Amino acid sequence: MTELSPWQALLAQLDGQRPTSLLCCSQTDQPALQDWCEHHDCQLTHIDSFQQLENLGRFDCVIIADWLEHLTGSSATSPSPMGVQLLARLRNLHSHAIWLLIPGVAPQPKPELIALGFQRLHAFAGKNLECYGYNLDRYNHKREWNTPRYWANPENWGKYWW
Repeated sequence: MTELSPWQALLAQLDGQRPTSLLCCSQTDQPALQDWCEHHDCQLTHIDSFQQLENLGRFDCVIIADWLEHLTGSSATSPSPMGVQLLARLRNLHSHAIWLLIPGVAPQPKPELIALGFQRLHAFAGKNLECYGYNLDRYNHKREWNTPRYWANPENWGKYWW
């Protein structure tokens, strides 16, 4: 079985999520992404600099490719502090699902991305790329222990406040 290309893997993720609005942060146009959006009735917004984020609202999904490595101080081993701040801003203000393509394949996930809640989804050794993803729906799971069922006195739920 052949290994998927990075864009094939991202398009497969999009097929599963079916977003209606998509933000692409990239220095270059991504024709595969444009074609997918045309065929799936999805509004695509493309930006090539972080200053363009200022007037944008929320999106169902954000895809970041060849963008963070152009920021000052970024390297293949870790994103710059400015890159980490931009990822946090995108995560908190602009979308609940983010997919990130970054250069370099490391044996361990990048700690800066793990700290932001990202998970390494794929490592493309042939292309020397890694794909990280953040999805609030999967990240912030429902905690079963924090319900009245597991309290000492569940019959008092909603009766007393302390």
